[in-house]
Amino acid sequence: MTIEQLRAWLRDWVAQATGVSPEEILDSKPLENYGLSSRDAVVLSGELENLLGTRLDATVAYEYPTIELLADRLLNAPAAPQPEERTPRIAQGSDVAVIGLSGRFPGAKNAQEFWSMLAESRAGTGPLPVGRWSEYSADPVMSEKIAQQNTDGGYIEDIASFDAEFFGLSPLEAANMDPQQRILLELVWEALENAGLPANELRGTQTGVYMGSTNNDYGMLIAADSAEMHPYALTGISSAVVANRISYALDFRGPSINVDTACSSSLVAVNQAVKDLRTGSADVALAGGVNILAAPHASTAFSELGVTSPTSAIHAFSDDADGIVRADAAGVLVLKRLEDAEADGDDILAVIKGSAVNSDGHSNGLTAPNPEAQEDVLRRAYADAGVNPQDVDYIEAHGTGTILGDPIEASALGRVLGAGRGADAPILLGSAKTNIGHSESAAGVVGLIKVIQAMRNDVIPANINYSAPNRYIDFEAERLEVVEDPREWPEYSGRKIAGVSGFGFGGTNAHVVLTDYRGTPAEREPQLSTETVALPVSGLLPSRRARAAALLADFIEAEKPALVDVARTVARRNHSRSRAVVMASSTEEAVKRLRQVAEGKVSVGIAAADSPQVPGPVFVYSGFGSQHRKMAKDMIALSPQFTARLEELDKIVDFESGWSILDIVNDDAQTYDTETAQVAITAIQIAVTDLLASFGVRPAGVMGMSMGEIAAAYAAGGISAEDAMVIACHRARLMGEGEASLSDAEQGAMAVVELSAEDIAALDGNIEPAVYTGPGMTTVGGPRQEVLDLVEKLDGEGKFARALNVKAAGHTSAVDPILGELHTAIAGMEAKPLHTPLFSSVDKGTVYRPGTTVHDEDYWLRMTRHSVYLQDATEAAFAAGHNQLVEISPNPVALMGLMSTAFAVGKADAQLLYALKRKVDPTESLLDLLSKLYVAGMPVDFGAVFGSGARVEAPYTQFNRQRFWTNARPSAGVSGLPGARVNLPEGKVAFSTNADQAPSALAIVEAAAEAVKPGARIIATEEHADLPPHGEVTTVVNQSIGGMSVAVYAVRGAQTELVAEGFASALDLGAAPIPGVAEVPESAPAATEEVDAVRWDPTEETVEDRLALIVSESMGYDVSDLPRELPLIDLGLDSLMGMRIKNRVENDFQIPPLQVQALRDASLADVIAMVEEAVAGGNVDTSEIASADTPAPEEDEPGQGVGVAPRDASERMVFGTWATFTGKAAAGVTSALPEVSDEVATQIAERLTERAGIEVTAQQVHEAEALETLADLVREGLETEVEGNIRVLREADGPAVFMFHPAGGTTVVYQPLTRRLPEDVAVYGVERVEGSLEERAEAYIEDILHYARGRKVVLGGWSFGGALAYEVAYQLHQRTQRGQDSADVAFIALLDTTQPSNPAPDTPEETRARWERYAAFAKKTYGLDFEPPYEMLETMGEDALMTMLAEFLATTDASEHGLAAGVLEHQRASFVDNQILAKIDFHRWADVTVPVLLFRSERMHDGAIELEPRYAEIDPDGGWGVIVKDLEIVQLQGDHLAVPDEPAIGIVGKHMDEWIEEKIRGGQADNR
Repeated sequence: MTIEQLRAWLRDWVAQATGVSPEEILDSKPLENYGLSSRDAVVLSGELENLLGTRLDATVAYEYPTIELLADRLLNAPAAPQPEERTPRIAQGSDVAVIGLSGRFPGAKNAQEFWSMLAESRAGTGPLPVGRWSEYSADPVMSEKIAQQNTDGGYIEDIASFDAEFFGLSPLEAANMDPQQRILLELVWEALENAGLPANELRGTQTGVYMGSTNNDYGMLIAADSAEMHPYALTGISSAVVANRISYALDFRGPSINVDTACSSSLVAVNQAVKDLRTGSADVALAGGVNILAAPHASTAFSELGVTSPTSAIHAFSDDADGIVRADAAGVLVLKRLEDAEADGDDILAVIKGSAVNSDGHSNGLTAPNPEAQEDVLRRAYADAGVNPQDVDYIEAHGTGTILGDPIEASALGRVLGAGRGADAPILLGSAKTNIGHSESAAGVVGLIKVIQAMRNDVIPANINYSAPNRYIDFEAERLEVVEDPREWPEYSGRKIAGVSGFGFGGTNAHVVLTDYRGTPAEREPQLSTETVALPVSGLLPSRRARAAALLADFIEAEKPALVDVARTVARRNHSRSRAVVMASSTEEAVKRLRQVAEGKVSVGIAAADSPQVPGPVFVYSGFGSQHRKMAKDMIALSPQFTARLEELDKIVDFESGWSILDIVNDDAQTYDTETAQVAITAIQIAVTDLLASFGVRPAGVMGMSMGEIAAAYAAGGISAEDAMVIACHRARLMGEGEASLSDAEQGAMAVVELSAEDIAALDGNIEPAVYTGPGMTTVGGPRQEVLDLVEKLDGEGKFARALNVKAAGHTSAVDPILGELHTAIAGMEAKPLHTPLFSSVDKGTVYRPGTTVHDEDYWLRMTRHSVYLQDATEAAFAAGHNQLVEISPNPVALMGLMSTAFAVGKADAQLLYALKRKVDPTESLLDLLSKLYVAGMPVDFGAVFGSGARVEAPYTQFNRQRFWTNARPSAGVSGLPGARVNLPEGKVAFSTNADQAPSALAIVEAAAEAVKPGARIIATEEHADLPPHGEVTTVVNQSIGGMSVAVYAVRGAQTELVAEGFASALDLGAAPIPGVAEVPESAPAATEEVDAVRWDPTEETVEDRLALIVSESMGYDVSDLPRELPLIDLGLDSLMGMRIKNRVENDFQIPPLQVQALRDASLADVIAMVEEAVAGGNVDTSEIASADTPAPEEDEPGQGVGVAPRDASERMVFGTWATFTGKAAAGVTSALPEVSDEVATQIAERLTERAGIEVTAQQVHEAEALETLADLVREGLETEVEGNIRVLREADGPAVFMFHPAGGTTVVYQPLTRRLPEDVAVYGVERVEGSLEERAEAYIEDILHYARGRKVVLGGWSFGGALAYEVAYQLHQRTQRGQDSADVAFIALLDTTQPSNPAPDTPEETRARWERYAAFAKKTYGLDFEPPYEMLETMGEDALMTMLAEFLATTDASEHGLAAGVLEHQRASFVDNQILAKIDFHRWADVTVPVLLFRSERMHDGAIELEPRYAEIDPDGGWGVIVKDLEIVQLQGDHLAVPDEPAIGIVGKHMDEWIEEKIRGGQADNR
């Protein structure tokens, strides 16, 4: 057959197929112009095979689109292609590592679930989810299309929910953001967590973001309703912002590019990321894509065109291929240069060897594929990768399941990858589209994630929906094989190699080549013991930190992983602003402490802070005196880096001085002298500084003390380590030689004395000041006898004075003889500009800033000769805002001086820390230091601490998602809210709209009121039924004097149903009664109901038994733990407890009034004696109690330390036990304990063993440094009443009552109420946590839901507790509105929770007056001198002052003031709680519709009025009438403090029982 004959045959065939006249058919015109479809082209190829008797590709008529080109190809066929030689690699050393990934897919919430779907050969496609595209239901045209067309697809379950708060977005902005932006934000975060790359550490770095996205469905939705087009949508729906949003949110400074090449978008994004990593434009890259079908237009159009599969499945490469199925999906990869990933020790999931992108050019049509271009992109990709195409094992194909697209793709693969390949090594084919559908702009990254997971699991998943080979593909000739069943990876070349293809319908083709990773990342050795680990957890807010801790505790408890593996994992997670660190050496310890963090508690082994501190820590390098025999020995055994650094420094010492530090360390027979100690200290300080730097810890400032200035200079950048050691060697040598040359008569001495600089200057003789350590702590030096005489003289005057164990007087004129030789020895050393601020103790009060050159020879001479101004340097550091001082030394010796200065300058909240301490395991001390620095904001790399090793799948961030979606409602002529208006007779107005136009019935009420009377305000609403999702809604507005009533009806055929109603008014109602709100009478008589009196019965119990019960309930002690002979104030008695005991005693024993002051100074035994005398009818004499002397402590008794009050039942039990057997209360549970005899230790141990149910030994009592240690021992065994935040006052199966703690107190106060309620009523006390009212309530919710167990609940509280109850009710209401787990609140019981009639104004004058009253109260009541710093109050505000007060009370030693720690803590907590109560705006709770039972006392107690005089006048309703609709008030006798005790509590119990009967049990009480 000739060319002309074949052309004529082709013209006839086209004419018959299309009906076009043969004369009109031109040989040079594309066949598609005559109406030939892709299926016609496939049929034509088959007939040409029969005509010519030769095998042809099914796509030949498509590849050669004109009769002229096709005839020439068929009769002048080119020879079979030969394998081409590989093109040299484009760039060497340019492999890119994939180190993390994340995704969201139809039927799979994450990448792990996606792999399970693939491995199990499951599909994630299905029908259109309920609610998807419901916004278009008011558009009759689109509604009909959605109903008629095939809308099956791959849909992600929830595309509307998002954690806006986490990314710092307002709800309004989130609702106006494309869900594609939102989903990618969360996936980027998850991918970084998967990679072990903390997002916070990438801020400001060259991190690139490359995202593929194509559709703008959400933008179409918003734009279709101009009423909802908010300005936020300008960026929210912009495709350009898809990548930019991520870079902005996380502060990434690398390229930020959105790629839109349709179905190849995400592969093109990966290609661009790879290129930018290779060129250095980015150091880390986040690449991926997203596709969310938020609107129906494209899907219905594809269905109308016949592109959508009628079987609703993609049959890639199958003979029954019949079209595509559209899908949602999103995925993100984290990429690094391979060498960088290896150096950083990253977990490398796969390696991208190369990639390529090209265009179809002028193909058979704009959307038609070009086979030649597909071949070209493959050749370029494998050339770029340096991979022989014959070595490829598997291709994740574009594979859309179309009759022509699949053969064209297969043909290109065969020509490039199949050529020269044996039949036993076919190219394996598959496509994830068969599982989830075609996710278009996300399809490429979905394929990459599938391949990476397949490589990791050594399994290639099946290509599902495959029935038989596509008849138009010659699989055997092309060396192709579809993966019909899961199979092992073949590894033809000895490693796994795969390619992923993506072809955009506009002609952009992309291919990426991957291999598995066979290398070895760099290893890091542990630098501390891995037996104890640090587990950091963090969150944007304390509540998120708590949740992270709880999830980690659950994981560790369930999985029992190696703790060091967990530590390595969480060290590489994001480190947010609210931080905590748990130190643990066992699974049990880790779980216990993590749960404490989750509960908002801080105890032993836990560091926590809610926000970072700025500026950072100052490193304090102390001087001579910190040495000890075994210094550095334990660090050498632990840390290879410390050891290596010390060895380097030791070589300098050996060269300069001829001896070795390490020789002394390793030889226990040797000890340190003046010379060797100073040099070794300096070397250790430098080695520790460098070790901390390797952990990411660098000082924000440095300070030296005497010889510590040398290491400080190194740390500040002023000198090199080598020069530092040379200075130390020569200075120490000269001082040692000078000391050794002195005879006994010539020897000097030094002493620490309680004298000021002026006092020292006034001394006679030769004594000179040497070191100004802190206020009252000055070190002097001079001739030995003169110094010893001064010590004796001061001691006799009652002043502090202590001689030091030295033979020479440093920093005095005694060192003058060595200065010349020292200058010669150090001359010529290079001083460098500082890189860190130096708070100089050499030049008094001087701060040297970065860039200054300081450390010349003269500086070191001044450092040696002049006095050390450590106090001035410390004051300068505090003045610069630093709050953390860290002593860098073998053993802390400067902390006491630093502490004195801190208190002197009002920095009671300063943290004074140390790196190493004698007899403390360095792992313990350094982890403690790192933890405290970390929570304060330091970027600590805990991963460097624990070295390389396994990591675990610890829980990722749990997002607090809420629904955010536009209210836009596209429609065809349907009006917006409130709808079409009709004016009715008698002033009524009606509106009609569709239900799906309204987000809620309340929105209709508001819109109708505004339409009738602009500016009208909704006063009250009530919803009777749910707003239906569809259908007509009619709203009727009835106007009247003062306002209007609004009723919303759902129309169902001829029937209507009232959905909601409301009342609105445009009037300023002011103080007028609000409709629906209960009015409160001006005054109400006190309740006089008869209730059973609670009295002491001498026939049932002794005075002692009853009093012990009263005191234990008031103070929170178990009866058996109350020491009878110790003053109650030593056990933590405060004013509130004292008044409660007084009231209870007077009521129960019916005796005359007692004096509160007598109770304050009395022991339980004293009170028993007083009451027994009063009961017997005698007069109570309290004079002896009031004047009883407290024995002074023995002189050699160790300092008591900081007094922390007992904080839970176990600590109170240990506190009481110690006091019982020693006869003296400890200063606090964390204070140092004095020595006790073996007999007393045995008694304490036996008592604790008996009470806790676990064995406690006398040895453990002896070894305990503080009561806290013993409390930790017994806590596990003690069946404490408090679990989490809940104290179980009584467990029962009936109604559940939750009573919240009063201001500064515990819920033990509700024990009398518990006895007054029926026995089947469960009563739970909700204990105090720190935080705002909202934060506290949020912390309580989960516990309340746990204990409620689905029951109706009563919430209540006395005083501040009532406010907590109301806030919890409000948050439960909010949860119900959001569809979250909640509880049904039957009613709220407020026990005298009130606000003054005229609340105090928030003015500086009022704030100052309040603090003056508080200081006067503290002085009068407790003798506590607390002078508020009013200057701070004026400049920094009350919150700052509250923080300082909290720190002062938490760190001061209570015994200094003659007070128990509990008194100070109660005062602090009460003040904080009452300030919250005073500032609450009740109106924020107006949405709560729960009935309220308010109990009112006759007056506020005198102490409260003294602190806030405005409490003298309180409205009868306590301020509640303005917001509470259903309010009942019960008047009680007595003042505020009498409410929780008998007899008032009997009336409270009676009324609460009646309401429980009515509102929970369903009955009616007799008198209601």
